[in-house]
Amino acid sequence: MIKSKMLTFTAVLMFGSAITAAYGQDSAWRENFNKDSKAQELPDGWAVKATVLGTPETSFKVKNTGKDKSVLMVHADKATGGLMCNPSLKVDLTKTPILRWRWRVENLPKGGDSRKQKKDDQAIAIYIGANDWLRKKSISYRYENETPKGSKGTASYGGGIIKVKWFCLRNKKSGTGKWFTEERNIAEDFKKAFGFVPKEFALSVCANSQHTGSETKAEIDYIEFVAPDKTTDTQLAQRTDKK
Repeated sequence: MIKSKMLTFTAVLMFGSAITAAYGQDSAWRENFNKDSKAQELPDGWAVKATVLGTPETSFKVKNTGKDKSVLMVHADKATGGLMCNPSLKVDLTKTPILRWRWRVENLPKGGDSRKQKKDDQAIAIYIGANDWLRKKSISYRYENETPKGSKGTASYGGGIIKVKWFCLRNKKSGTGKWFTEERNIAEDFKKAFGFVPKEFALSVCANSQHTGSETKAEIDYIEFVAPDKTTDTQLAQRTDKK
């Protein structure tokens, strides 16, 4: 688990004017991880990284996969880190609470398991975090290794300042190299975990492998917030892509 990344939530929530132009005019938000120029490694609005002093930093890069198509590559070699943005400038979780994304992993952390502090590594995870007075609260959706799929748990970091409710959506049995599309109702999950729906929040893509001393690789195709789809179970829907 990345012990310092939640401490940057306040900085992310202050990005305001720097990010607004990238998100369009609708309350729904989508990130396709396209770059505005060849000189950029990441899209606008993803300027804050969270790392741990003395530990190698997780690498985040946009890779072109075809005409007008790209993915975010996430690589952690005995490393830790998170990449953050502030969708709450355009997202109202009472209207568009569904977080949908598409991801895959190539390498999982050897023996990684969220249930064990000394093996708490993930090839990729998505966090939604908010400030609650002096404490940081977050929900996390993880692609695990040994952790049983469908399990969940809580963790505290930084002397109890940081509290995380995590959900294991995938693990080694899901395989590697396969694309999966996930959906979660952020408003429902956050309220069940902490008793409120945040108006302001940060979104982060994270990966760490320093505890297991291994190397992980993963990719994200896109991330978006959308309105509930009445034809599906939007809270727990998980679909496998054949692409």
